[in-house]
Amino acid sequence: MTFRAQLQTARLLLRPVAARDEAAILANMNDLDVSGWLASVPVPYTVADFNRFVGEIARPGETFAVEDAEGFAGIVGAGEELGYWFAPRAQGRGYATEAATAILAAQFARCDSDVISGYFEGNARSARVLEKLGFAETGRYLRHCRPLNRFRPHVDLRLTAAAFAARLKPMA
Repeated sequence: MTFRAQLQTARLLLRPVAARDEAAILANMNDLDVSGWLASVPVPYTVADFNRFVGEIARPGETFAVEDAEGFAGIVGAGEELGYWFAPRAQGRGYATEAATAILAAQFARCDSDVISGYFEGNARSARVLEKLGFAETGRYLRHCRPLNRFRPHVDLRLTAAAFAARLKPMA
């Protein structure tokens, strides 16, 4: 399923991932404070990894670079699974909730299929974001974290269109 090419929120522009994002993505994916919370990102993250991400993984209309007034802030993607990460300078500003709300609203406007997500235990910020969006826990298990090369406790979650709609009303 594809969505609009770009989305706008009150503070953010969600646009296609582009070649101009290479330096920011390389820097952040090579920062274990960012990539250490992700499951499958290779470290070190190389130009070849970036090119694979842009060419094969980042689907236009489903994966977005997030920009704020200062420039590149992070990545958000949806479809069957919601995923996101933000540069340290953009963390703690509510951007993940804002960007995910925009992408999920666009997705649920077109299709009411459930969306999955998850986080490694200890990632309190992601836990709060996903709770605000209406995700419900479906299980816990050990999942491999490629950047840290070890298994870590992981929490799986699922979001229904109805649960998301119920959470949007208080957020508005």
